[in-house]
Amino acid sequence: MRGLVNTLAQTERYGTPLSQALRVLSAEMRQNRLMKAEEKAARLPAVLTVPMIIFIMPALFVVLIGPGALHTIDALRDVLG
Repeated sequence: MRGLVNTLAQTERYGTPLSQALRVLSAEMRQNRLMKAEEKAARLPAVLTVPMIIFIMPALFVVLIGPGALHTIDALRDVLG
């Protein structure tokens, strides 16, 4: 909102065309939104690391190590019992 007011005041003060000033303002606002979205996207891997470690890795270990552990328990049961 502040940018719009400043643009309107500037066009009135310097006599520049309002349509051109609004086009420039909208292009700048689009560029700012894009930069903020890119910054958030760049931070995403760092933010997702902790949830991945807490939730995904244990399930992955159970799936990968579980069958081997069951076979080992069966083998030990056969040997000892």
